[in-house]
Amino acid sequence: MPPKRRAAAVFVHGLAKKPPLEKLKEIWLWGLSIGNPRPDVFPDSKVGINLVDDGVPHFFNYYADVFYADDYETDFQSYYESDQQLEKADGVAEIEPGLPQPKGVTPREQEFLRNVEAKMRASPGMLIPSAPARPVVVESGAGDREIAAWLPGPVKEAIIRKAAMEAYYFLFDKEYERPKDKTRFKVRVELRARLLRELRAAAEKGERIVLVSHSMGTMVAYDVLRNCPDCPSVDTLITLGSPLGITEVQDELRASGTSHVDFPAAKLRRWINIYDPLDPVCGADPKFANDFAPVDGKKVEDVKESNWGYWRHTITHYFAGTEFRKRMVEALS
Repeated sequence: MPPKRRAAAVFVHGLAKKPPLEKLKEIWLWGLSIGNPRPDVFPDSKVGINLVDDGVPHFFNYYADVFYADDYETDFQSYYESDQQLEKADGVAEIEPGLPQPKGVTPREQEFLRNVEAKMRASPGMLIPSAPARPVVVESGAGDREIAAWLPGPVKEAIIRKAAMEAYYFLFDKEYERPKDKTRFKVRVELRARLLRELRAAAEKGERIVLVSHSMGTMVAYDVLRNCPDCPSVDTLITLGSPLGITEVQDELRASGTSHVDFPAAKLRRWINIYDPLDPVCGADPKFANDFAPVDGKKVEDVKESNWGYWRHTITHYFAGTEFRKRMVEALS
């Protein structure tokens, strides 16, 4: 058996439709490895991180098929740094006919859906500035129209409803029936099992594991680290554009017998949370250090990294960031 590498990387994608797994891998590896695509935004960005050339074992936890089967995202231009076609960013543009929209069974579930949707609507990246005649810069360095407020109303609602839907089925471990083929999944059980499988594979290849998660994938990552005793130890968790700051999400991720969420210290050494305040998915509450209680001296490191574009949630935009690349290099070294 070949010796282990110093580190192995595991990636978890976010909400909504995604390209097929192999195409998604290609896009994410490209986003990590390219040179600085926007020197005007990231003047000090480090060179790209080429996991293949550097011999870093890497694994991708893919779960979009649980919700969408083989109904893949096919428009990739938002990933490739294009600011065009804002309605098509990251597969969030439309609510597909027949896509189950949960109502919530218990009062707790109904309140969860209602409050999560309301908080996303109130996210700074979703709000229309006060002067209607001209887009107003609401964040230092953000250009005209660089907030999701200028998305058409139905598109914004589609984003909000998809995010709430997927979070609901996961956090409440609901049985989900795919509209296309009627296949049923217990969502939380299924997504946990998939990530655990990739983490175990990474543990066989690397002395340390670096876990990079985006969007709803950060819920899966935290849940597995905190609530699955058989989870392998992870050296560094990097969360990007994460909704873990939302109180209703935290309430469903608390470990049994605890009154609040905390740092998953038994399985994790370091947690770096990178956020763009105009990212509408994390913008409702982008910082976690004041929510996730420190344990054994370990606490969340919140890092602001403003990127660019009509859709600030795009994963390849986060991957280009100065702060992200610096910390990713540190974690892999």
